[in-house]
Amino acid sequence: FRPVFADYIVYEQHRHEFLNQPRARAALLHGGLIWRLALHSLGFDVLPSVLDGISREVVPFGLMLDINGQTYFDDELSEEEIDFMCGTYYLHTNNGNVEIVSWWPRPQAWAASGLNVGFWSSRCESWFQLRLGNIQQGRHKFTNDANGPMTGSQWKGSLKFNAGTSKMMKNVNVASCSFLATKASGKNKLVVTCASLISCSAFTEN
Repeated sequence: FRPVFADYIVYEQHRHEFLNQPRARAALLHGGLIWRLALHSLGFDVLPSVLDGISREVVPFGLMLDINGQTYFDDELSEEEIDFMCGTYYLHTNNGNVEIVSWWPRPQAWAASGLNVGFWSSRCESWFQLRLGNIQQGRHKFTNDANGPMTGSQWKGSLKFNAGTSKMMKNVNVASCSFLATKASGKNKLVVTCASLISCSAFTEN
């Protein structure tokens, strides 16, 4: 089985249906390419709705944090939902292995790419529109990716761009976590969680 454009249309229809449910807020909060795919399905008018607060599906599907006896909830996609958003297929090969391919780069590939600069830049948008064209029409002369789903290693090569971007983003995140943990001050005590070099989140405690 090799996915073709007709399969992409089916995937896109299913993504539209999924994002017309309360879980859409989790996709918008995810940021990066997942955020852009959600907007492609829903339109930019939905952005203010993120500020309306957690969805009714935050329990049991969302994120729960227990910090010093206080419980916090927020919407978050599961790993399976993230794979679904990226149009991921698990293909069984003739030698018994499983090959993972996706219409769009999964978060690991996106985080290591030259497009991950901490916000959705004009270059990100240009790439996104070119990729849509690739899927519909075939290889584009200005990019290295093909028109079908690609493996993680293929995405890595396609999204390389400026090789120093990944190192820069890791340094920015480390510096941000360090600042929040040691320099930030205010009325509330700041609790900082740095799960990895590319992930930093902060919560305030009353």
